[in-house]
Amino acid sequence: MIEVAIVDSGIDGAHPTLRGKVQVTAGPWFGARPPDATANAPDLLGHGTAVAATLLRAAQRDDLSLLSLRVFDREPVCDFTDVLRALAHAIDAGVRIVNLSLGTTSLRHRQELQRLVDRARARGVRIVAPASYGGLPCDPGNLAGVEAVVGDPNVLPTLPELRRIGERFVWFASPLPPPDPDGIRRLLARGDSLAVAVVTGCLVRSLPR
Repeated sequence: MIEVAIVDSGIDGAHPTLRGKVQVTAGPWFGARPPDATANAPDLLGHGTAVAATLLRAAQRDDLSLLSLRVFDREPVCDFTDVLRALAHAIDAGVRIVNLSLGTTSLRHRQELQRLVDRARARGVRIVAPASYGGLPCDPGNLAGVEAVVGDPNVLPTLPELRRIGERFVWFASPLPPPDPDGIRRLLARGDSLAVAVVTGCLVRSLPR
């Protein structure tokens, strides 16, 4: 199995786009959570499930295992130190790729993020993250060694394009959610978060079986 970590709001493995198609493991919950919540609680935000569904569609494989590391609860906000801890856990867990459909425009965590990125590269782990947030550059997508992604609705849904921007290469990928099996798009998330998932899925698709 190829294991991918998704640092997000959790994954609802019973969703029609995922049920019976991918193995989902609930890892630790790093963000703040209600006292009665468990690691196996459903994805209350829906963002992580949309990311997982988009990733699965792009990967086009049946040997994929998703490790869900939760940092969000009902809103897509958290203390960024929770993200650092989740990222470190994913790297140490031995996954092949970390999908990080989030980032920070603050430079406060840049040194720690670069250390984590360097640790990931040394272990052969690829990190995929958005290059910007709200029109501003964000980390870790702007760090050397990270697969940076920009959402572009003109790119085909499962065929991201790698383009040279200045001194580095950046992925351009579709920001649109996948449809449910009946063809209706019920997953509400969209934007660079899903573009990141498309790139992660395509990187998975390129791995040898």
